[in-house]
Amino acid sequence: MNDEFNKAIELVNKYKQEHLLRFYHFLNNDKKSALINDILTIDFELIQNIYNKIRKNHIEEKENQFKPLIANSLKMYSDEEKNNFYKIGMNALANGKVAVYLVAGGQGTRLGHNGPKGTFDIGLPSRKSLFQLQCERLIYLSNKCKKYIPLYIMTSIENHHDTVSFFKEHNYFGYPKSMIMFFKQKTMPTINEDGKVLLSDENKIAMSPNGNGGCFVALKDSGALGDMKAKGIEWLFLYGIDNALVRVADPYFIGFTICSNKPAASKVVEKKYPEEKVGVLCYKNNKPAIVEYSEIPKNIASEVDQDGKLIYSNANILNHILSVDFIETIAGKPLPLHIAHKKIEYIDEHGKKILPINPNGYKFEYFLFDIFEMLDDMAALEVKREEEFAPVKNSEGEDSPQTAKELILNLHKKWLINAGVDNTTLKEKQIEISPLVSYYGDNLSGKSINEI
Repeated sequence: MNDEFNKAIELVNKYKQEHLLRFYHFLNNDKKSALINDILTIDFELIQNIYNKIRKNHIEEKENQFKPLIANSLKMYSDEEKNNFYKIGMNALANGKVAVYLVAGGQGTRLGHNGPKGTFDIGLPSRKSLFQLQCERLIYLSNKCKKYIPLYIMTSIENHHDTVSFFKEHNYFGYPKSMIMFFKQKTMPTINEDGKVLLSDENKIAMSPNGNGGCFVALKDSGALGDMKAKGIEWLFLYGIDNALVRVADPYFIGFTICSNKPAASKVVEKKYPEEKVGVLCYKNNKPAIVEYSEIPKNIASEVDQDGKLIYSNANILNHILSVDFIETIAGKPLPLHIAHKKIEYIDEHGKKILPINPNGYKFEYFLFDIFEMLDDMAALEVKREEEFAPVKNSEGEDSPQTAKELILNLHKKWLINAGVDNTTLKEKQIEISPLVSYYGDNLSGKSINEI
């Protein structure tokens, strides 16, 4: 302990962060150990370099050149070609070549929900949580291909225990426990506007998740990447928890990606209008990239083709397939750190908890989409919003539980009509189709409403 304490003293003195040990001598031994451990895990050199750039207003910006990346859609292909995509995708699943990676570190705070976002119930008649809906889609596919698909779930320090407990309480929603691996996202220290690392308690550094781009380091450090390699997994379906309509491990998408002969592919939806606040998949400086809406000049974002369709129309929905070989090559490479000026809770020099009303410091995050600029090229598959994208981000209004619920129920009604159910019998009824019964409207022909 003395050696570690001396190392911590040396670090905080070197980087002028002595305040981190202000309460050290008032702590019990366990809390002393926790604080020293936190200090020794911080890359103070990195933090100092970033702060110097902030102070000098020297965050590097360069002139970017944009080009559209053309997305394909399944309607462009013949029935034979689509069936081939499906067959290739199902074979890859059946042969254990595909795993699923769920990025689920978020809390449901913005939804007024006290717990992990995946535990949230959007109000469907079944009252199923986002986790249950998505696991049941995996069960349906697993039954189809007669093989359970490995599921890797990245949580956060904040929600790891609650997430694992929720799965246990619900018997993993019928999915084999042995096929699920949970691990935590890494964190980054927060700093105030003077560059000082903040304390959240007398023995705790104020840490924040290191962004969705940290999912690759987490894969490697947790042993999940090694586990994939040992199992012979070649492709990873990666997605975010807050899409209530996500087609988890979509066989068509898997087959499309494999046939593209590219190491990565993304699903996109058509952008609604030029100012929509979504990232856009395009080429930036001749490399594929997902570019934030604020980074694309307005004149470029508004460009339309001869049919009046936006040229830069590929809206990102955090739905990707990546080759495991590619992930292995980039898992240890540094990504650019993005800086956010935020309100950060902390304790002051008297140990008093401060809840700021204005931004008072900086958080640092890695963005997942920065990895695409390490590729020479990638594929894109455009899908329909109303079929595959129901984000749950806000408590009300756009992208809320209510809009997601309506999208699901409207889609299920459409499935039933396509399956031959008389539309008049569906009037004024809310009918939810279990993911255990149908994945994308299949397996419904000849069934009555009571059988669904």
